[in-house]
Amino acid sequence: MENLHYAYPPLTPGGEPIPVLKGVSLRVRKGEFLALMGPTGVGKTTLCLTLNGILPHLMGGTFEGQVVVAGMDTREHGPGQMSRQVGLVFQDPESQLFNMTVEDEVAFGLESLGLSPSEMEERIAWALEVVRLPGLRRRHPLQLSGGQKKRLAVATVLAMRPQVLVLDEPVTGLDPLGRHEVLSVIEQLKREGEATVVMVEQDAEAVMAWADRVVIMEEGHLVLEGSPRQVFSQVEALHGWGLAVPQISELAHLFNRRQGTTFHFTTEDEACSTLADELPETRFLDPLHPKCAPLPTLSIPQETLLSEKPGFSHLVQTPVEHSPALKVEDLWHSYDDGPAVLAGVNLSIESGDFLAIVGQNGSGKTTLVKHFNGLLRPTRGQVLVLGQDASDQSVGQLARKVGYLFQNPDHQIFAPTVWEEVAFGPRNLGSSEEEVAARTTEALALFGLGDQADTPPAVLGYGLRRKVTLAAVWAMRPQIMVLDEPTAGLDWRSTRTLMEEVTNLNRQGHTIILVTHDMKLVAEFARQVLVLDEGRTLAYGPTRQLFQREAILRQAFLAPPPITALARRMQPYGLRGDSLTVEEFYQEYGSLVWRDKK
Repeated sequence: MENLHYAYPPLTPGGEPIPVLKGVSLRVRKGEFLALMGPTGVGKTTLCLTLNGILPHLMGGTFEGQVVVAGMDTREHGPGQMSRQVGLVFQDPESQLFNMTVEDEVAFGLESLGLSPSEMEERIAWALEVVRLPGLRRRHPLQLSGGQKKRLAVATVLAMRPQVLVLDEPVTGLDPLGRHEVLSVIEQLKREGEATVVMVEQDAEAVMAWADRVVIMEEGHLVLEGSPRQVFSQVEALHGWGLAVPQISELAHLFNRRQGTTFHFTTEDEACSTLADELPETRFLDPLHPKCAPLPTLSIPQETLLSEKPGFSHLVQTPVEHSPALKVEDLWHSYDDGPAVLAGVNLSIESGDFLAIVGQNGSGKTTLVKHFNGLLRPTRGQVLVLGQDASDQSVGQLARKVGYLFQNPDHQIFAPTVWEEVAFGPRNLGSSEEEVAARTTEALALFGLGDQADTPPAVLGYGLRRKVTLAAVWAMRPQIMVLDEPTAGLDWRSTRTLMEEVTNLNRQGHTIILVTHDMKLVAEFARQVLVLDEGRTLAYGPTRQLFQREAILRQAFLAPPPITALARRMQPYGLRGDSLTVEEFYQEYGSLVWRDKK
C-alpha cells in the first residue's frame, strides 16, 4: 500500500463522501503473519476490502494511492481475478454464505479453481475437519450456530489455499479450542506454503501468540507497528487507543507501575519463572513439583470425551431462596424434526443474578436463551419467566420483561436511523416522548453514537452496528437482559463501557444472562456459570469454582483466562490458584512478597 486514501460514497444525493483511510502506507512481506488492531470504526475492515479489489470496484467511492497484492494492482484487477490469489474471511460470516449445504459452500470456491473432483473432495474433507464440522456436510449453513457459521466461512477460504489470507476477526465467536485449531492451521499454511496472512483481531492473546508483526490503526492512520512483544509492552498507549493487551502483559505493567519493578514478561512461562524467582526459596512448598509446570493442554482425544459423557459432573449450585427470574424444567428443543439441540435442560436463575452461559460452538447456548423471550418454544418442557409460563405469553409481552441482544446485529436492526432504532423499544413500552428522548440520548452518548444519530444503522461498520443494538436494548432497561456474544467486534474500551453499565444495572436488581466465549469476561463479571455440552447441562455453579474443574473445562473445549492459568501454575509457591483477574493476582502475590520481606 502506498499513500492509500479511500472515502465511501455519500449516504444521500449531494452529500459529502465519508473518508475512512487517510494516507495508509504498508508493506507486508511474503510469508508474514501481520495482525491489524485498532478501535471500532477506524477503517480496519475497509483496509481488508481493498486487498481483494472489492474496494473500489464493487462499492465505488474515492480511491487514491496504490494497492498491489501478489504483484497485481487492485485498480486494474477486480475481485474475480484477485480471488485466485487473495482469500477473504468477512467479519460477519453470513455476508459470504449463500449455498444450500455446508459441503456446497466449501466446494464453490474449489469449483471456480477448476480442480478435479478427487482433489476437491480431499480439500473439502480436510477443511471441514480443521474447523470441526465434518458431521454437518448436509446441513444448511443458516441452520448452524453463529460460531459454526464463522468456522464454515474460514473453511471455505482455507480450502482454496490462496497465496494471501485476509481474515477479518476470524476467531471472534469461536470456543477456545476452535480458536487454537483455526490459528494453528493458518500458521501451518504460512509455514509450509509460504502463505501471507493479514488478520484483523481484537483478541490480544491470539495476536500475541500467532502474529509476527502488529500494526495499530487509529482514525484511518497507522500509528504504531512492531513485534507483538514490542507493541504490547506499551500498555498505556494501547489503552489510550481503546485496545486490549494480553493479561500477562497487563500484569507486568501493573507491577512496574505500582512497585517500580522492570518486568518484561509476555507469556505465562516467562511470568511464572520471573515471579517465582522473586519469592524466597522457602516459599516453594512442593520440592517434587517441576518448577512452573504447564497446565494440561486443551486438546484431548475424541474417544476420551465420549467415554466420559455418560456420567456428567455437576458443580454444586447454590439453592435459590427467592422466586427465580427464570426457571427451565426438562427443556428439549429440535429444529424441523432434526436431532435434539437441547436435551433435558434444567435451570433456575435467581432474580438479580449475573449468569454466564458457555460451551463449545453448537452446544445449544443461543437456542436456550431464545426460549427466554419467546423467539423459540419448547419441543418439550417448560420455561417460566418471573413465575409465568413463557408459552402463554407473546413475544411482545415477554419483551417487556426480557431484553434480548441478538448474536448477529443485522438480525435486530430495521429502523431508518440510529435514533429511531434506539427509541423504538422505550416508545413501544409506553414511555412518554420525554422519557423516550431522554433514554435515547443517554444511550447514544453512552455508546459513543451521538454523531451517528441520523445515520441509517445498516450502513455502519459491524462494530458500530453492534453498538447500536446494545444501545437499543440498554435503553429499554428490562428486568432481565440476555446478551448473546455482546462484545463481538468491540474494542477494549467499548467492551469495558458495556460491561460497566451492565454491572450497574445488575447492582440495581436486573438479572443478567451473558452468552460468551470470552473467558476473561466470564471470570471478571459473572457470579454463576452454566456450561452446556451437546444440549445438556454439564456444569452449573460459582464462577471461581468452575475454573478449577479441569476435566469439565476440557470436556467443554474451554480454557481458564491466562491470569487464572498462571495462578494455578503458581499454587506450589503458596498462591491459592483461583485468581480471576489481573488485580486479584497482583494483590495475592504482592501480599506474599511483602509479608515475606517484612
